[in-house]
Amino acid sequence: MDISFEKRNHLFRIILTVISILLLYFISIRPVRMKFNSEILYPKFSKIAENHNTKIIQSARRINILPKNSDLPRGFGIPFGGYFWLPLSLFFITSNKKGYKILISYHIFLAIIPPFLAWLFIKGQLWAGTLLEVNEMMFTLFFLLFLYVGIKDTLRFIR
Repeated sequence: MDISFEKRNHLFRIILTVISILLLYFISIRPVRMKFNSEILYPKFSKIAENHNTKIIQSARRINILPKNSDLPRGFGIPFGGYFWLPLSLFFITSNKKGYKILISYHIFLAIIPPFLAWLFIKGQLWAGTLLEVNEMMFTLFFLLFLYVGIKDTLRFIR
């Protein structure tokens, strides 16, 4: 199979772009997200949870809420993580402006709505916990959809 010079250049550009963006993420963005979670979000949610007899379980990139009389934590992840940067790099490669505008808008939504739902859930609004679970499923679905579109556009870009 003979790969033309132009296709090799496209493949090299794709690989270089994805690796560069992922290195940027792991070196600078991920530590900022983790610090934001541990030094800003977790203390604020812990303070709210103390007043409502609720336990907050912190991980590096998530806030989980474990209400009394429950074994299943519900929570949210900090947006603009790896599930954002991989599709964004593919959209960037193919100059899919509509794709990365939708992706950025969705992650801005994730920065506002799930923390608000978590606040309501801590305050005893159980329906908010259900919406947090739905958000988790939708997040996975949207990631796979964005990744599919990004890969499809990238393959079209190579041809």
